[in-house]
Amino acid sequence: MLTLTDIVTRGQAAFEATLPDHLRRQVEPAEAERRVNITLSDERQREICLNCPLADCVGIERRDCPIQVEQRRAWREQNRRRADV
Repeated sequence: MLTLTDIVTRGQAAFEATLPDHLRRQVEPAEAERRVNITLSDERQREICLNCPLADCVGIERRDCPIQVEQRRAWREQNRRRADV
C-alpha cells in the first residue's frame, strides 16, 4: 500500500517530468542538505484529511489544503523555537 507521501512524491515527479528543463526545480546538493522538510505523520495526515472542513478536496498541492496549513504551522513553530535558542 502506498503512503500519502509516496503518492504526492510520484505525482510531483510526474508533473515535473512534463515541464521544460528551464522550469524544472534545480536543487544543488548542498541546498538539499540545508533544506528542512516538515512532514506530518501519515496518521496525522489521515486524521486531518478525514476531518477536512472544505466541501470538496482541493488537493494537497493547494495552499488552502488543511494538511498544508498544518505543515506551515509546524514549520513556523520549529523556526520560532530556533530563534528563541
